[in-house]
Amino acid sequence: MLLLVLWSSFLVLWPSQGAMEGINQDICQGEEPNEVLYVAHFMNSSLQEEEELDLTEVDETFICLLYPTNLLLNCSWSFLTLEKDMQLSVSISVCHDNTTVQSRSQSPVEWVGSKSLVLQQHEKLKVVLQFNMSQHDKWRVYTYTYDTDTLEVLSPPSISAAFKDGELLVKWAQSSPMCFEYQLDLGNQEPPKQLTSQQSYTELSTDPTFTYRVRMRTRKLAICILTQWSEWSPTVTVEPSGEPDKLNTLSIISISFGIPMILLALLLLVRHQRVSKLLFPPIPQPPPKYIYFLEENDTFNFFHPVLPSKAEEEITKVEEEEENPLKTF
Repeated sequence: MLLLVLWSSFLVLWPSQGAMEGINQDICQGEEPNEVLYVAHFMNSSLQEEEELDLTEVDETFICLLYPTNLLLNCSWSFLTLEKDMQLSVSISVCHDNTTVQSRSQSPVEWVGSKSLVLQQHEKLKVVLQFNMSQHDKWRVYTYTYDTDTLEVLSPPSISAAFKDGELLVKWAQSSPMCFEYQLDLGNQEPPKQLTSQQSYTELSTDPTFTYRVRMRTRKLAICILTQWSEWSPTVTVEPSGEPDKLNTLSIISISFGIPMILLALLLLVRHQRVSKLLFPPIPQPPPKYIYFLEENDTFNFFHPVLPSKAEEEITKVEEEEENPLKTF
């Protein structure tokens, strides 16, 4: 049974590999890079159909990137829409003057993966990426050609950022700013700003109490051969300037509690006596006529006082003595 399975696998892979080798023999003699995907359909080792598609017209995705610092070429892919019994193989060819100078192929490969290749020092290179998807007696081949200049991943720009006169000033250096576009991220929850052909940027509407975390990436414009976006630059942290243009939360709280206390103090100074009587009223003192009832603890008489008896009249009788007669001599 095992031998039968191995033999069947050989019969399935052999024609596709043979066709792939036939295609690879003159792979560098093909068309120049033109952003078109060539698709070839095979049946029983014979070509059935060829077509040219845009990358957006296929479900599969792939890309190659070239890092110039170490001349590392990395190609990655994702073919998650393939049928379960399909097998995938990949071939990477580096061409110079219609001649293959480097190549790497592998069969089969995972539907999601990547391969790397260190390039030799050559100018005007092109990279041909091929995928072969086989299933029983039929298969199809994707062929896409890159210009290595368009694969170049630039180094991120070196930036500096600081507050100046209440505005955030960001500067960076670039040898030929006319060929580059930039994405500037200020770390303020807003989309990155798109900038072209400049070496500085000033953010006018800044919050001096906010900590900005500035970073940037770049790529070449289409007029100078469009390239891939670089990695983000190291983040530059700009601390608050300490000179807010508007009241912060602490100031608002201080004013809210401070003003009422100041007004209360002024009120106490101006109307001290009246406020003292309102805050500390005097103990009431009963009139003198009620003191007796309070001392006697006679509640009934307090509410129904007994009228005093009628004062007795005192008559004083005064008698006059008659005057003595005149003395005689």
